[in-house]
Amino acid sequence: MPLRGGPADKIGNRYELWWTVSQFVRIIQEKAESIRLEDPTVDKTEFVVTVGDQREFHQTKRSGPSGKWSLSALGDLLRTMFYQLANDKTKFVFVSGSDAPELRELTERARDAKNGAEFESTFVDSENQKNTLQQLKRIWQADTATAYAILKRIEVRTIDETGIEDQVRASLSARFLAKPEDVCDALRSFAENSIHRDINRKDLISHLQSRGFALRQLANPSDAPLLVDEATDRYLKITRRNLIQGNLIPRVATRELLKKIKENENACVLTGKAGGGKTGCVIEFVEALRQSNRAVLAFRLDHIDSAVSSTKELGERLGLEESPTLVLDAATEAMSREAVLVIDQLDAVSTTSGRSSALFDVVEDLLDEAKGLRGKVKVVVVCRKFDWENDHRLRRPLPKDYPHVSVEDFSPDEVKSVLKDSGFDDNLFDAKQLELLRLPQNLSLFLDTNYDPNSYLSFLSQKDLFDCYWKEKRPAVKARTGSSSDHWMDVIQVL
Repeated sequence: MPLRGGPADKIGNRYELWWTVSQFVRIIQEKAESIRLEDPTVDKTEFVVTVGDQREFHQTKRSGPSGKWSLSALGDLLRTMFYQLANDKTKFVFVSGSDAPELRELTERARDAKNGAEFESTFVDSENQKNTLQQLKRIWQADTATAYAILKRIEVRTIDETGIEDQVRASLSARFLAKPEDVCDALRSFAENSIHRDINRKDLISHLQSRGFALRQLANPSDAPLLVDEATDRYLKITRRNLIQGNLIPRVATRELLKKIKENENACVLTGKAGGGKTGCVIEFVEALRQSNRAVLAFRLDHIDSAVSSTKELGERLGLEESPTLVLDAATEAMSREAVLVIDQLDAVSTTSGRSSALFDVVEDLLDEAKGLRGKVKVVVVCRKFDWENDHRLRRPLPKDYPHVSVEDFSPDEVKSVLKDSGFDDNLFDAKQLELLRLPQNLSLFLDTNYDPNSYLSFLSQKDLFDCYWKEKRPAVKARTGSSSDHWMDVIQVL
């Protein structure tokens, strides 16, 4: 139940202040031009935001009287909305921690309809919806066509104070090297001392610079697409060495992952057992994204020095000027393309890896930066199944409802197809051997050992495959190094 009196007013003002700061961030991100706080020419509006040639009137209410906002509870505010939206170049944004289900549903249906006639005949078809529309028309004293035109320009946002704070901090972490909490404090203070002022991006940047907070910017944003492509090319060159016989085998998991990205999921996870073929899946995924004209930045964490202490340093290790998310964002702006960030080998920073936890902190900051870009950069993390399930820290930076795709072993038919392409008669393999080769790593070991397709195949376990592999590779290593003795085998025998 909402508090009454002074405490409730203070909490409500705090909620309003956080929403004001969120609009400051929007202006910094160049998604809006300016804002005027407490515009004296506009009633029942916290502030007015200018976006192009449109004016947005924002009203915040921390919570509804009964946990939600009915049309009756919104009565006076609805009448204000109606009068303020008389001009076609206006929009009203109602923000609250409590939902306004009746109003929200009508606005969404109005935006989905092609015209007023379709809105009334098709999108307001149930008796309950018709009654709600009639109630709103009485409040507005308007016909259906007028109500439809107004509803299209009303946006209902339901978000609690913590949700606004999280969004603001994530967005600021992507734009400033300083702690987002400190930048937030500077913006909150600026808002409290800027009533009735018109504030634009230059004002905000200047104020933050005066407080010691410099905006992260690329010296040459036009170079970003090339730098992103070069970094991903290096990733593909290295990972292709792990493909079975150098060939890419299409996987079901890749198709699932592509589907998730096309469904506008902002973060996805790909997991699989050790040796399960995650690498091939990621290569196929990255190449498919590139063919669909998306900007893709992919890298492996196991190739990053654990001494890296910031996202900027991480970017520099990848041959980038700044943080991977910032450069990828610049690449999308320069080329007008969607962007995907692929972080491979997340298990390299798990507790079982034994590496410094500082690198995990950098990865967590990187994911926060991507979150702060609000869907402009989508993220796919790739991790060994064991680590993902047993190290809770790895799951912490992602949304609780993140989509998860698992890479499964090859099917028996897939194994047989690869064997046939490599010159083997699959009928010579017994059921246990075929089952063993369903693990991509085992199939790769077998094919790299140069078994004679016409000889008896005697392997019965993964150990047999490794033994045969090293028996094949040891002479090659000795020939390359010129060593006359296998010292490592002497050590191993002693152990």
